[in-house]
Amino acid sequence: MKVMIKTLVMLLIPLYLHSFSTTNIQYLYGNFNGNSGFDTVNGGKSTVTLEHFTAYQYGDIFAFIDIGVADDVFRSDKSSDIYFEISPRFSFSKLVKKDFTFLFVKDIFIAFQYNRQVHTFEDYEAKLYGIGSDLKMKGFDIFGCNLYNKKQNFGDDTYQLSFNYTSNNIFNTKITFDGFTDWTKGDLLSQNKLLYKLNSTIFVGTEWHYYKLKDTNTKSNVLQAIVMYKW
Repeated sequence: MKVMIKTLVMLLIPLYLHSFSTTNIQYLYGNFNGNSGFDTVNGGKSTVTLEHFTAYQYGDIFAFIDIGVADDVFRSDKSSDIYFEISPRFSFSKLVKKDFTFLFVKDIFIAFQYNRQVHTFEDYEAKLYGIGSDLKMKGFDIFGCNLYNKKQNFGDDTYQLSFNYTSNNIFNTKITFDGFTDWTKGDLLSQNKLLYKLNSTIFVGTEWHYYKLKDTNTKSNVLQAIVMYKW
């Protein structure tokens, strides 16, 4: 754990060179009445999410933390849940000063991710590493794809294919679409937001949360209300 913390600190040092950054805080509420670890026993769940993205001289980094509170309790008999991810990437083209653009690929990255959940009797932890890319996709302002080798303390080590995407001003309106989808050989997790821009900083809308564990009846399918403040 100490080695991981030191590594993350070293990854964060280049952020003072950033050329672009954005941060937002969200409040979400939904009735998580499925049978996965995300779900509650009775009632719904409130979630406060803090997200941050920075693009800097040699790549980018995305991080978020979710703090969830159940109306009653989660299926683990706990009433609260904390989960966070840190995802730094290093651009091949910027590291070696060579253009890797080809076809619909804008850049290639060395990609890492660290996941941790404080929820069960023993914290969940995953360490991921692999290769990523930014793609030119019609209709999307951002479309990223990362392929990871995933080592975790619960379940077998596996791989993970992750997509993240953003489409601003859909049909030249104030509606935006934003989300991600993670797929492994064992499960599928997808969270997608449809937001209306009230002004330059405040958005309202809904988020669709879907989770399915392969070859089991474990499933979560929830529509949440969301308010987001962005700066």
